[in-house]
Amino acid sequence: MKQFMLSTVCAFVLILTSCGSDDDGGNSNCRSCGTGIVSIELCDNGDGTYSVNGEGNVDIPEGTTFDEIVTASCAAINAQ
Repeated sequence: MKQFMLSTVCAFVLILTSCGSDDDGGNSNCRSCGTGIVSIELCDNGDGTYSVNGEGNVDIPEGTTFDEIVTASCAAINAQ
């Protein structure tokens, strides 16, 4: 009975630690710009792609940085 309880407790602890949230307050590689209806969030996926508003992956063109894409995108949003 003791071994069963020990196994149950170990399994419970393992489940709790493996199901912990990996979301630590958002992606630190995301940038937002614009206000209200006209706003976007760009996230660098770290693999040569980025996503816009959490949808799909777009390749970062060779010779371009994520920061340059953010700057150009936010300039376009703010120009409206």
